[in-house]
Amino acid sequence: MFLKNCWYAATWSRDLGAKPMARRLLGEPVVLYRQENGQPAALEDKCCHRAAPLSKGQCIGDYLECGYHGLQFDASGTCVRVPVQTRVPPGAKVRSYPVRERWSVIWIWMGDPGRADDAAIPELSWLDDPGWVSAPGYFHLKGNYLLIVDNLLDLTHVTYVHKNTIAGDPAEGAVPVKTERLNDGVRVGRWMIDFVPPPLFRKAGGFAGNVDRWQHVTWLPPSNVYLDVGCATTGTGAPEGDRSQGISIWSSHLITPETETTTHYHWCFSRDFRLEDEAMTRLLFEGARDTFLEDLEMIEAQQDRLGGVTLDGLVDINSDNAQIQARRMLDEMIAAETAS
Repeated sequence: MFLKNCWYAATWSRDLGAKPMARRLLGEPVVLYRQENGQPAALEDKCCHRAAPLSKGQCIGDYLECGYHGLQFDASGTCVRVPVQTRVPPGAKVRSYPVRERWSVIWIWMGDPGRADDAAIPELSWLDDPGWVSAPGYFHLKGNYLLIVDNLLDLTHVTYVHKNTIAGDPAEGAVPVKTERLNDGVRVGRWMIDFVPPPLFRKAGGFAGNVDRWQHVTWLPPSNVYLDVGCATTGTGAPEGDRSQGISIWSSHLITPETETTTHYHWCFSRDFRLEDEAMTRLLFEGARDTFLEDLEMIEAQQDRLGGVTLDGLVDINSDNAQIQARRMLDEMIAAETAS
């Protein structure tokens, strides 16, 4: 089951153009497109005439035209034209979904349209802030979306899964984390003082010696996660708030279920240093991509062994606290939504 009365990332803004885009979201077929004025729209991807996918059609001005018999629909899902007749049949309509474009993301509300609340869109301002440079990417993942959330809230896996990218000193694996259950999510984090910098951060920051490194992860239900990560030369005041001798990166993860066992995974590294340096942008994009591919390989292998979507029968360890808290909070929210 999925939480429906909330915003999910449907796609990056840059990836939605004049051509209709097919997406399956929370098990439902959806078509996304831009109207003539550039505003995004989303409809059920099934024509009300003969169930043809509307995504196989084309945009005609503000209307989406079915590629089978030419019926045209407006952004509300109402059929406005049937080419072979002058009268549109009563009830000729498909479902429409609320969509918003914010932070360089197309957000979609899969639940009750009357409850769509713009204020509930996550605050991710660094994704389109001119003071930051972002390098977004996308994966289609063969795994349940919560396995990605678990992975991101689990800092201890970095030492073992990411040896070639963002893992530094092997001793990092033993550094404890602090978990907080917030009113609207879960936060987990830690500081690692006087450690060898990881390969990717050493290249990005040009560090010659050890660093003070931070990792702070915030999960916002149902499945948006962002990380404040970075490092600074040891002893230069980063733990006290002075990060001027280091590099800061916001790592964003917008995770949208396709089905129970497949996921749309939108990810991005954003930085506030060397903004005009295209080589740095490539370095961080490729570094993020390679890091998350390591996660993808492990998560898809996990899903293969799990078969289904539950963790029943498995054991928990102390470092699972953040994941357990997130899953409990989400279960409570889904139960409350279902009951209402």
